[in-house]
Amino acid sequence: MTVEKKSGPPAGVAVVIPGKELPIENPGYVRYLVLVSTMLCLTSLMSNVVCFNFTVLCMPGTGESPDFSGNHTRFIGYTRQEKTILLSTVAIGAVCGVLPVIIGISKIGLKVVFMTSGALAAISTFLIPILAPMHFYLFVILRFVQGLSYATCFPAVGAITSSWASLAQQGLFVAALTTFGQTSSIFSMPVAGELCSSPVGWKAVYYLHALISVAVFTVWFAIFTDSPEDNKFVRPAELAEIEYNKSEEAIHEHHNTPYLEIASTPSVWGIWIGAFGDLIAVQLIHIYSPVFLHDVGGYSFEKTGFAAAVPVLFQFIVKMFAGHSSDKIQGISETTKLRIYNTLALGASAIFLVALGFVKQGQGVLGLVLMTLATGMFGFNGGGFSKCAALVSRQYNHFVMAINQILICFSMIVCPLIVSSILQQGTVAEWRIVFFVHAAILVISNAVFCWLATAKPAPWTDRTIKHSATKNTPLYQMKV
Repeated sequence: MTVEKKSGPPAGVAVVIPGKELPIENPGYVRYLVLVSTMLCLTSLMSNVVCFNFTVLCMPGTGESPDFSGNHTRFIGYTRQEKTILLSTVAIGAVCGVLPVIIGISKIGLKVVFMTSGALAAISTFLIPILAPMHFYLFVILRFVQGLSYATCFPAVGAITSSWASLAQQGLFVAALTTFGQTSSIFSMPVAGELCSSPVGWKAVYYLHALISVAVFTVWFAIFTDSPEDNKFVRPAELAEIEYNKSEEAIHEHHNTPYLEIASTPSVWGIWIGAFGDLIAVQLIHIYSPVFLHDVGGYSFEKTGFAAAVPVLFQFIVKMFAGHSSDKIQGISETTKLRIYNTLALGASAIFLVALGFVKQGQGVLGLVLMTLATGMFGFNGGGFSKCAALVSRQYNHFVMAINQILICFSMIVCPLIVSSILQQGTVAEWRIVFFVHAAILVISNAVFCWLATAKPAPWTDRTIKHSATKNTPLYQMKV
């Protein structure tokens, strides 16, 4: 069985790995360039999708001629049904894209697959101002293509973490790479607002986002390779840090993904259940926080947009802190850290959601504070189920994270169904039930995760592992 250590080799110390003699040297920072450039690409992919959420307020519907009066433009815009179709089409595209992405990464590598997604995102986003005014279903097709490009986000997080992060930096990479949900809103919200109200109008929002996609993906393509070993910029000492204590199979084996073994492993079930509980509650915050702050908190429409952005910014800060600190804390086992961080993410958020249920009409400041705390706590998931996925599944983390991608799309459907079935009049009492239900989901999913969580690699990541805990042993085992 592979014995794991908690940290990599000290910087500047010679490291000997089988078949390699490495000199003492500065390890270099190429992995951080890969990390930052990938963060920008993921943010760009998500921004292309979410900018519609803001431009829909300032763009005319398909075939609609704006009525000019002075310096103002009046139009009806898209109907509620059309908005629903345009929003749900992205989720459908993302679900349809997951299987090709999984197969593509396994067969031809992440670099080609991710770059293809970037190209699709840039082209479809650029074409929206041109084709959307012509026919509604052309707009729907472009939104579907945006969904296809979005399907690579979580698989990319898994693949890059397994290949480019050392075992001592799994939390940092996972946390940083999963911030695209926050960074995209932080960027697109003010940009779309400014451009929509400027002389260049809503079309400039899409053109700008498309050009940014071209720029960041070009830089990423120039830096990235599927394996650090194949990267001409990576020094031997940095490669040693990245590969330290990883098995040879985890470093070199990236084909023939054991799908059935992964899907039948109890610890992986815990990861997916924890992720699903988290994602449903996150959808509640992202979709309905403006409605709650306006209806119960008493915020005006002008202030609601800014108020709703505050929790997202706080979550980004917490996520970066959590990912880094989960790697640095010593003295307790990795499995215990996973349980603690996941409980902070889901359990603490559940407490603040329950507290939100007792906010009275007009208590806007208290509602915003509790909403910010509930949202911010989700940032600890980078040291919880997300990090657990990286530690358990290693080189196959792209598949585990791909299922998380599907769970995101599923949560986008389930959360509105739950809320709409409860929230009939928008009263404080109804909101209380909404928050209590989602808090219960968080508590239950966290309990299941903590029961099944482990930091040990599953036996299908390294065939030399002969004995593993029951929670890490697949029910189906492939004959080797």
